[in-house]
Amino acid sequence: MTTALRPYPWQQGLWDSLCRLAQDRRLPHALLLAAPEGMGKQRFARAFSAWRLCQQPVADQASGREGACGECRSCQLLAAGSHPDLLWVSPETDGEKVSKVIKIEQARAVVDFANQAAQLQGYRIVVLDPAHALNTASANALLKTLEEPGRDSLFLLLTDQPAALLATIRSRCQLLPLSVPAPEVALDWLRGELADAASAAILLGLARGAPLAAAQLADSAWFKARSELLADLTAVAAGELAPLTAAGRWQKMDAGEQVTAWQSLLDDATQLAMAPDELPRHHDLRAGLARLTATLAA
Repeated sequence: MTTALRPYPWQQGLWDSLCRLAQDRRLPHALLLAAPEGMGKQRFARAFSAWRLCQQPVADQASGREGACGECRSCQLLAAGSHPDLLWVSPETDGEKVSKVIKIEQARAVVDFANQAAQLQGYRIVVLDPAHALNTASANALLKTLEEPGRDSLFLLLTDQPAALLATIRSRCQLLPLSVPAPEVALDWLRGELADAASAAILLGLARGAPLAAAQLADSAWFKARSELLADLTAVAAGELAPLTAAGRWQKMDAGEQVTAWQSLLDDATQLAMAPDELPRHHDLRAGLARLTATLAA
């Protein structure tokens, strides 16, 4: 038995709204799901696609919300990644090289797909992820299909940069902004995902409230080494450690992660110097940040 995907807790309001529209036969044919990275856009799109494609949708006993059954042929094909009526389009990968755009050839394949009849006599669903990867040529190739899709066709466009989309694309879609969840909702979910639940609030603050980004950050090398990085930064500022020696200690850490770490710690130190009563994002390192601030001010 396959477990059907469900939306994240902070997505339930949007899910309920779309379910009501679908049940009233008023669901738009093109939906633009806009949300920052780390908010679970892809999970929502997969869960919603599974529900619309499911041959025997069921209601959750606890919430009463309808969703995919996880057992029918459609759900089994989705779980295997071989559903003939779902087309997920992203920039192509060639070895380790990932294209920055969705190419016109991919857009033409979308048009062909949307014009075909559903093989399982249900919906035909196209997901563009991320939609802002459409260039001018590929976007223009989709305009007519977005405006006049085939019967029972659904487009889901995912983006964290809605302003980067052509106005002609945006105008043909119903915008669905997915806002950052209330802290208590995000923290409740995040604590269940972490080995160290005590760090949930720190991680969520560093991820600007995006729960999935916070969960991913917990495994990053720079987050695990914050205390040591701060100690070395303070020692360099105090003249107790040569910059090259400090750099040598951290040369095995990814350069991008190092930049993120130093910038994050220095941002907090600056905030602490200007507003000492404000809680820094790295509030568990407040004493160390205060020492760095004092050292820099000396």
